[in-house]
Amino acid sequence: EVAAVRARLAGRMVGLSQAEAELAAELIAPLVVPNSSYSEELTNQARDRAAEAVAPVVVSIQSGEIIVRRGEPIDAFAYEKIVAFGLNQARPDLVRLVGYVFLAVLAVVPLLVWFWRFRPTFWHRTNVLLLVAFLLVAFAVALKATAGPATLSFFVPTAAAAILTTILVDAWAATILVAVLAVVAGGLSGGSQELATFVLLGGLAGILGIRRGDRLHDFVQAGLAVLVVNVLVVSTFALLGERDLRGILELWAASGLSAGGAAIAAAGSFAVLGNLFGITTVFQLMELANPSQPLLRRLLLETPGTYHHSIMVGNLAERAAEAIGADPLLARVAAYYHDIGKLANPGAFIENQSGGDNIHDQLPPEESARLLMAHVADGIDIAYRYRLPKTLIAFIPQHHGTALISYFYAKARELAAAPYGGLETAEGRRAADAVDEHRFRHAGPKPQSREAAILMLADGVEASVRSLSSRDEATIRAMVNRIIEERLGDGQFDECDLTLRDIERIREAFVSQLLGMYHQRIAYPQNKIVELEARRVADRGGSRRS
Repeated sequence: EVAAVRARLAGRMVGLSQAEAELAAELIAPLVVPNSSYSEELTNQARDRAAEAVAPVVVSIQSGEIIVRRGEPIDAFAYEKIVAFGLNQARPDLVRLVGYVFLAVLAVVPLLVWFWRFRPTFWHRTNVLLLVAFLLVAFAVALKATAGPATLSFFVPTAAAAILTTILVDAWAATILVAVLAVVAGGLSGGSQELATFVLLGGLAGILGIRRGDRLHDFVQAGLAVLVVNVLVVSTFALLGERDLRGILELWAASGLSAGGAAIAAAGSFAVLGNLFGITTVFQLMELANPSQPLLRRLLLETPGTYHHSIMVGNLAERAAEAIGADPLLARVAAYYHDIGKLANPGAFIENQSGGDNIHDQLPPEESARLLMAHVADGIDIAYRYRLPKTLIAFIPQHHGTALISYFYAKARELAAAPYGGLETAEGRRAADAVDEHRFRHAGPKPQSREAAILMLADGVEASVRSLSSRDEATIRAMVNRIIEERLGDGQFDECDLTLRDIERIREAFVSQLLGMYHQRIAYPQNKIVELEARRVADRGGSRRS
């Protein structure tokens, strides 16, 4: 600092004028010289000698010893230990990574095996598997992201996964998913039994509380059920363990936010997820059941007989589905669209001929059967053109299955046997047996679900009962029994989960509904007069034509 001191000399002169101070500073400046100098080498040597003179301090740290506990401040000694072991440097934990891989395998493999073993129809529907995988991965990531603080994972609305799977897939699939998710939650939280129980029982409450999910009230009800169960779970574990009042209040708040978030997330996303993964939702079905739908309007205007038949079949199918615990809304909407293929050729079907000439009277039986079977393929084309859900499109071929068009098959047998004296002769029977039955059978497939089987029966029953001249209970019951026995004997229900108990309930539901549809009315006198007058006019018109 010699130069700095010399520069400040003039200012340090006391009692002198400016000129005298500057003269004094100039005289003194040569006398200001350094009295010491810095040597870095000598300084380091002195530091080393001082360090060698200090006695070594040895600290022993046992394997598994806790350096600092969660929530405690890190002092200088603890930080020295952390640095010594390199714990302040991020590096991959291969052992933990292997553990996560095993946890993922234990979560995914049983879930896939369950779908393959108990839900083979879902196993072949990639969209369902993708939806379940998406929900599992999304909530597993959320649980992993909140696995640090002790109570943060309880805020994750895991019950939403159970509610969404129940609505879009089924309750059993949701149960398996929530069980797997509970295992994942326990593993990601370091084996927390409380969190695993919280996720499992909260999810089961959501499954039991959601019902069909076609109203907002259902989601509110499911959210309340989840809330009650969540509060009970955290209260139970608080009684079993050690937790202060603040901790209990925090978990109660987490229970409420988790339950409310689950209800809101499920209500707000199930329609979006359904469209994204190609799964038909309740709201879609309700919209498609609206009579103002363009396709239903076409049915009404272009094929009024088919439209009325479809509405009647829908009523029967809905009643039967309710009786056996199937999906009544799906059965009813599928019935509305099952015969849309008749729009391609309305006149080929008797219900649309309005009492006019029947074109099948001039056609060979094989050609008539081909025209009737064509409405299935036409219906699939129209359904794709109008972008109907694939769930509904599947009902179009399944409602006939591989059933035989018995009327035209019998007519073909009679025509084949006619040159040989009819079916009463041996030659006639041989000629009739030569008729290829497969040319008179629909291409299928057979019904794959209970709702498709109900639609097949409702379609046949409605058309057959409509043709009866007498519709009392005995006649209706006999016709219903005949249709059911024919379909059973033909093996049409071999590929769906329809039980004998279901069939009996369907039978009674059909009879009850048909009796209500074709109930007797009072014969009003004025109606009789109108009927007689109409016959008289018709008779006069006939005599003029003759």
